[in-house]
Amino acid sequence: MKSIAIVELQANPVIATQRVMGVVEYVRVKPINPYGTIGHNLYYTYDLRLDADNTRISVDDDVRRPHLLGSVLPIERQHHKHGADIYRLLNG
Repeated sequence: MKSIAIVELQANPVIATQRVMGVVEYVRVKPINPYGTIGHNLYYTYDLRLDADNTRISVDDDVRRPHLLGSVLPIERQHHKHGADIYRLLNG
């Protein structure tokens, strides 16, 4: 299965990146039952509203870097060859 994922990524490369800003509107802890994974794979999913076009997106981030509701965060938009946009927080 790993070889299939690598082939798909190579067939759909990132062709452009853009730095945008977003406002945190909602935060969820994942997984829903944190006791089931005691200390493993615990992360936050943030719902953000992009400043540029008012689009709402969801982005995952590590629990060691919490962000408050209303925080303005830098985000990288990665545009892929076949039209998909993927977003990631720029923690720097």
